[in-house]
Amino acid sequence: MPGRFRRLVLAATLCALLTPAAGASAEPKYHECQKPVVTGVEIWGLRNITPARACPPALALYSWENSNAKHARVLYGCRRPSPQAGGRPYLRLHSFHGWKLSLVGREQEFTMSRQRSSFHVGGTDFPLDCS
Repeated sequence: MPGRFRRLVLAATLCALLTPAAGASAEPKYHECQKPVVTGVEIWGLRNITPARACPPALALYSWENSNAKHARVLYGCRRPSPQAGGRPYLRLHSFHGWKLSLVGREQEFTMSRQRSSFHVGGTDFPLDCS
């Protein structure tokens, strides 16, 4: 009886872990990097990093980009089929303070990564606008 009970408890535990909770969704969890909101910088899709460690480089990049009007042109450019047409962004700057910068996926999510850690950055300056 104790062996059967133990297997039943193990099976119930595994079922609970593998079944999504009621109301759970695949929506990413967004984290504001400043409270009260000043910059609008938010991060999501954190992998192997906490918000407390991800926010400082995201805020530093935001501050750097907005400290000089030329920095946005240093960070990225736009590929356009014609001068009047909207385009797709591409990065000119590929690293910032030891973090690798990239545009990931069909959505071209702005991503910062270092070693096994990565996160997406959004807010007032991101996604990059080539309209």
